[in-house]
Amino acid sequence: MALVTWSDKLSVGVKSIDEQHTVLFNTINELHAAMMKGQARSKVGELLCTLLVYTRNHFTAEEELMAAANYPGLPQHRILHRELTKKVEGYIERYKNGDITLSIDLASFLSDWLTTHIQGTDKTYGPYLNENGIR
Repeated sequence: MALVTWSDKLSVGVKSIDEQHTVLFNTINELHAAMMKGQARSKVGELLCTLLVYTRNHFTAEEELMAAANYPGLPQHRILHRELTKKVEGYIERYKNGDITLSIDLASFLSDWLTTHIQGTDKTYGPYLNENGIR
């Protein structure tokens, strides 16, 4: 059973960004499934690498769209992106150091991130980008 499920309610109204957000949902669900099977430790390294690549590529794409639309909230959004990237890098360090509580903390962090960043912060730029021709 999936831990998180994508729905139109989560859409920011920009197709490419919504598609990228589904990658995060898939990553969370992979981690959750591995945890439920007792395989979290063997999967966490791979999932963290996927997550880091996702965050860097996604944030770059998102920021480029915001810049193209002259989104006034871009500077603050960029700061949030840098903070999140640092957190993911911190999880990678913990993994490398053998932290056995990592998978539980990571799943909790990702779930929280979904509710605060995507549903809150990202939802604010969608209408603005749509009004400026980015869908």
